[in-house]
Amino acid sequence: MSNAANGLVMDLRGLTPAMRRPVVFAVVDKMLQTDCHDSIVIICDHDPSGLGYQLDLRRESRGCFEFDTDQRLDGAWVALIRRRLV
Repeated sequence: MSNAANGLVMDLRGLTPAMRRPVVFAVVDKMLQTDCHDSIVIICDHDPSGLGYQLDLRRESRGCFEFDTDQRLDGAWVALIRRRLV
């Protein structure tokens, strides 16, 4: 993980698959608890769309975040998680 100008960059490729979502949801939950409006950029080795669906299905985070994905030229996938403006 590293800090970016307006948020956090998390490279999940070095984590085991079983640890990836729990780590992301721990950060998301902390953002909600502290009313943080920074963004999270997630780098992973597969299409992270399922993470976006799960983020929107969770009662704690439903409707609180925008989720966008893109694939980089090197094959890695990038997801951007932003707090929705209420």
